Amino acid sequence: MNTYKTTTQLKGIAKEKSLGRYGTLIGANLLILAIQILAMTITTVSSGGSIILIIINSLISIIVSILLGLLVSGKAYLYMNLLYSQNVATSDVFYGLRQNSQKAVIIQAVFVLVDFVVSLPSQILLIMYMRSQTPDLMALVLVSWAIGLFIDIFVYLVYSQAFFLLHDFPDRSAKELLATSRRLMRGNKFRLFYLNVSFIPLYILGAVALFVPILWVSVYRYATTCAFYQDLISNAGDTQIVE
Repeated sequence: MNTYKTTTQLKGIAKEKSLGRYGTLIGANLLILAIQILAMTITTVSSGGSIILIIINSLISIIVSILLGLLVSGKAYLYMNLLYSQNVATSDVFYGLRQNSQKAVIIQAVFVLVDFVVSLPSQILLIMYMRSQTPDLMALVLVSWAIGLFIDIFVYLVYSQAFFLLHDFPDRSAKELLATSRRLMRGNKFRLFYLNVSFIPLYILGAVALFVPILWVSVYRYATTCAFYQDLISNAGDTQIVE
């Protein structure tokens, strides 16, 4: 019988493990954010209203977002070290560049490409609405956006453990890691969804307080997400991991 920890217990673990290390963790998050902003800025082509340039911008954005999966992998590695009581350093965010980089890019590509495909209908409809100002089109924009958001969240929940699994099972292929995440999340998707939603009030308070506390909230949330993985893997049956 599985004995999963509650969200409150997972948050308690995250707080305990993060004590005395917030400076390193916040610094790592800021470093990742700075690299993401820089990468997107220097690779953006001025659109000037040209359809061709808009398409080029979109393709570049997709490629850059996929390559940023290397940092997502490094971030997962950093927080796994934190939860497993290992030494942590800001430089851990670059671990994905040194180890299993191809697998990290493939896993990230799943999230990026799904997001692009499901957001495309609402973007096209929005362009059509801006040209015609037809109220019915705006309704379609909202509906298509809501459907895309639902699919995005579902895919995130299903494959949310892939980057953590990458560092626990580095010998497995990206396909196997994604499949393992899918098995582990059976019956656990709502638990992870609720965990993430529970941080919304803290993000709101952080925004009201001039956004500075959001740096702490981001660390707190991701550490709790990693604790969720640790709890999930410890309760997983052998077939969920081995198959």
